[in-house]
Amino acid sequence: MSDFLEYLEKDGLEALVANLPSLTIGNVFRGVGIAILAYFILVRVIYNLYFHPLRNFPGPRLWAISRLPWHYVNLKGRITWRIRELHDQYGPVVRIAPDELSYTTSTAWKKIYGQRTPEFPKALDGRGIAPTSIGGRPSLMTETQENHLRLRRAINPAFSERALREQEHYLQTHSNKLVQILQEKSEKGPVDMTTYFFVIAFDIVSDLAFGEPAGFLDNVDQPWLQVILDRAKAIKYYQLAVWYGFFPLLNLITPRYVMESRRSHIALTEAKLDKRINSENPGKDFMSFILENDDPAVEKLSKVEMIMLASNFIVAGSGTSAGGMSGLTYLLLRNPDKLERLKREIREMFKTNEEITMVGTARCKYLNACLEEGMRMYPPTPGSLPRIVPGKGQEIDGKWVKGGMAVAVNQFSAGTSELNFKRAREFHPERYLELPPGSEFANDDKAAAQPFSMGQRVCIGRSMAYAEMRLTMSKLLFNFDLELAEPKLDWWNKQDTHLVWSKIPLMIQLHPRFK
Repeated sequence: MSDFLEYLEKDGLEALVANLPSLTIGNVFRGVGIAILAYFILVRVIYNLYFHPLRNFPGPRLWAISRLPWHYVNLKGRITWRIRELHDQYGPVVRIAPDELSYTTSTAWKKIYGQRTPEFPKALDGRGIAPTSIGGRPSLMTETQENHLRLRRAINPAFSERALREQEHYLQTHSNKLVQILQEKSEKGPVDMTTYFFVIAFDIVSDLAFGEPAGFLDNVDQPWLQVILDRAKAIKYYQLAVWYGFFPLLNLITPRYVMESRRSHIALTEAKLDKRINSENPGKDFMSFILENDDPAVEKLSKVEMIMLASNFIVAGSGTSAGGMSGLTYLLLRNPDKLERLKREIREMFKTNEEITMVGTARCKYLNACLEEGMRMYPPTPGSLPRIVPGKGQEIDGKWVKGGMAVAVNQFSAGTSELNFKRAREFHPERYLELPPGSEFANDDKAAAQPFSMGQRVCIGRSMAYAEMRLTMSKLLFNFDLELAEPKLDWWNKQDTHLVWSKIPLMIQLHPRFK
């Protein structure tokens, strides 16, 4: 210390003083500003770590200090994987931001998403679904509780059991066409089933929504396909802009393809909707049930609401079933014994392609078990859909959470948690069958996996999605033997997530059984 003081006395102090900024008004204000900013940052850090209402919940300290780590990982497309790692480390509840908790339990599902009074409203501030409106109006997914119920009453007839029975021919037509196209494509080499699962789902839901298919099965290069894919990838930019309050400036910082994809999607939806409404001889599609609905709620549907509903049908209706089938196909091919058992069930149940029906496939127990297990491990919407704790607060899993905090169950983490499922990261459809005494899966908490969410905002097209997946997968496995074209490719772990999976090609070599 004495040597240091001696240095300062001789040379150091003089050099230090000489290098100080000049004492001007501008420099004084800049210095004061930096000091104030540093002070408030320090105060916020200390508050978030030691005085915040969520301070006693486990999680990484850096994520508790600021939401920047969440946004950084989200922009990289790895937020779902990272949150699962945090749950592996910290347990069934993790603080993933200063004011947000992530859960993995079935009881959290029931509390956060199933409770009606008071409802946990959706977080529309950039951490969940974004953007939150179409043409200035909230979408079905982001509406208030009252308006959501009104819209659900308007569209319920389109998703009734009666409607599903009357709509089977749509599913039959497109699934038969898929088989025909795949037979032709299989002669030329491996086929990207990620694309074909998406296009059949898109053609089906487009046919149901607008009275005509999109024609993707005939032409997978149509622009609307890329529009939908680009729109899914754009969500992370909207989330960032909404959270930090510069949504109006989004045009200046967002890649052009993102904005163009959104405008194109709305324009294409409106054009198809206009054509469908003016059609003279429409079939029994979604719109026919909606327009014929005598519920007073239907009379109040505006043009913007109709566009919004059609947009929701297209995006949610195609993505869910396509994702479910892609994930299941990969998991089956990684588990050949499960694939052989499923093929055996389907080929013993049905002797011809024409015998494969919605009613028949619903009786295939192992097929249904495979669908449940596939969506447990590879949920079509793997991320978190946060809700806001209402009022002064609520008790979740035995701990009080202050009102205004964001809470969510992370689909991927919950479905693959060892706390909920035995051998959680292995594919075992048997866990969804009638279990023998002493089964290792007897204590599985199956309610922890909710691929269609739950409560009053549960996916309205759930029954349609199951029917579509059962029929398509049955026809695929009845008509073809499948093998991975790239066995060493880790198709699953390479995928990023933007609320949904950012799927990469799943190349499958198809071997037709009948020629």
